[in-house]
Amino acid sequence: MIAALTAFTPTRALADREHRTERVTFHHGHAVIKGRIKGYEFVDYVFPAGAGESIEVTLKTGEFSNYFNLLAPGETETAFFIGSTSGDSYEGVAPTSGDYKARVYLMRNDARRGKVANYVLTIALGQKSATNEKGSDFADGMTGGPDFWQVSSVPARDALNMRAEPSPHAQLVARLPNGAVVKNLGCKNTRGQRWCRVEHSGRSSLHGWVNGRYLREAGAGRR
Repeated sequence: MIAALTAFTPTRALADREHRTERVTFHHGHAVIKGRIKGYEFVDYVFPAGAGESIEVTLKTGEFSNYFNLLAPGETETAFFIGSTSGDSYEGVAPTSGDYKARVYLMRNDARRGKVANYVLTIALGQKSATNEKGSDFADGMTGGPDFWQVSSVPARDALNMRAEPSPHAQLVARLPNGAVVKNLGCKNTRGQRWCRVEHSGRSSLHGWVNGRYLREAGAGRR
């Protein structure tokens, strides 16, 4: 379903380029990113999408050779959308669930001259309902996903909020510290964020939704 297309046609190898990776923060399913690149620099903007969820990406720039490509989950060098041949906007649906990349770059004719591009990248998710919000890592323990998650990467002296619904504005149910292990009841993508329904491993009556960004698969037998 995805055409395997080359993401770049540079004179330099991809590994030689100066590369940044930034995870996109969404507000009500939209993100507006202002950026700047020079020469052979490129930036990967990483965002989650569920299978069948709509994706809209637009690039506004003053440089004709400034484009973006879209890479599917797990891809590092091939793209299913190439801006230099397809234009400065994309509208479609995610074929699989996972982390996508919007890669912003300059074509080699201007990159080798050290040109600078200032741009605005807009990403909108979830304008259409996903037909299948569960990919391989969005499943619960009964359908191929991990049985347990462990809370990880929460900032020091903070905790992960468990909420009654998959929304940062929903009622607070509990707060989970780093290292806490919870049962996986399934995850889904909601307005550009991955939310997972979990159950406290020691209290079956305590369950709710948490931001999947802060979950890692717990080791076998962990409780």
